[in-house]
Amino acid sequence: MRMRFAFVLAALALLSGCEKDEEATAEAAPPPPVRVAEVERREVTPTAEAIAEIRATRTATLRAEAPGRVTELLKEPGDHVELGDVIARLDGGRTEAALRAANANVGQARARLDQAARQRTRAERLVAAGGAATGSLDDARDAERLARAAVRAARAQTGVTRRGLTDAELRAPFSGTLIHRTVEVGEFVAPGAPLVTIVDATELEANVMLDPRDALDVPVGARAQVTVHARAGETFQARVIRVSEVIDPRTRRLPVELSIEDPSKLLRPGLMGRFVVETGPPRVEQVISDAAVFERFGQQYVYVVGEDSLAQRRVVSVSRVRNGEAFLTDGVEEGARVIVAGLDRVVHERAVHVVAPLAQNGGEDEAREAEPAAVETP
Repeated sequence: MRMRFAFVLAALALLSGCEKDEEATAEAAPPPPVRVAEVERREVTPTAEAIAEIRATRTATLRAEAPGRVTELLKEPGDHVELGDVIARLDGGRTEAALRAANANVGQARARLDQAARQRTRAERLVAAGGAATGSLDDARDAERLARAAVRAARAQTGVTRRGLTDAELRAPFSGTLIHRTVEVGEFVAPGAPLVTIVDATELEANVMLDPRDALDVPVGARAQVTVHARAGETFQARVIRVSEVIDPRTRRLPVELSIEDPSKLLRPGLMGRFVVETGPPRVEQVISDAAVFERFGQQYVYVVGEDSLAQRRVVSVSRVRNGEAFLTDGVEEGARVIVAGLDRVVHERAVHVVAPLAQNGGEDEAREAEPAAVETP
């Protein structure tokens, strides 16, 4: 029993000695080399970003208004069309026969009207001469009114039938480009069947879905910038023309409609663009390299280095990150030195070795290249 107790005491003493050696080693280790950059105070315009498809302001799918067989196609996909151009024609044989019958009905109705008018004139003379009762005159006048109504009905039927001939011709509702066609000559189409699609690409727009936290108060008329992969290095301007009053139930985002300015006609409908929309007036924020911000336990932090070279961990609020910069609403003050390279070895309230000041947006690769030279191996 005594031997066992002595063995436990010896083990505890050995463990205590190891811990003291480790603490001594940690205290003897040189401070980790880091690079720092000063926090800048800058006036920035709050924005929200989204990716959306660029589309034409006017797009129309033309459909058949009457049944018939396609007899002629005058335009091909890719052709430019002007307002009123005939794009396709349908078989109008039956409609033409119906129009002839309707015209004949109009002629018959006019003949009956002329006859009723003569009978009314004759009845007026007989009543005036005392040779007929006034009731016969009333009957003649009623017959004339009925005949006149029949003429109007026959003419209306003629107009409806003639419209059928107009419907047999498919005309462009505006100037644009024919981009799609679904029929060929000889096919029979039913009323409402889609035939061709026309796009007017002179005006472009986009419907972007923005995060409500950033864009709930975006005003109509706000400016936006557009970039597309197909036009690398070029930036286009846009303007907010409509803001939805309802959050989209599927994406939980705010639909905002933009009109795109493209006077040189460099863009095309169907391109995907990145939209940066101004969501409010300019405001002052603190700006630092995004390499300085790290996250732990669901919060974002930076390390601030004081005059005593101690690293202090600070909680910060990041409004957004863009182009290698993080925009902070609070947490640090202007001019504070924040660690932007070498974070992996920094400990809160421990000393660090500042290698050299780093300009805003400085590259972390340079810091990594300089680190080996700054560490002295004992």
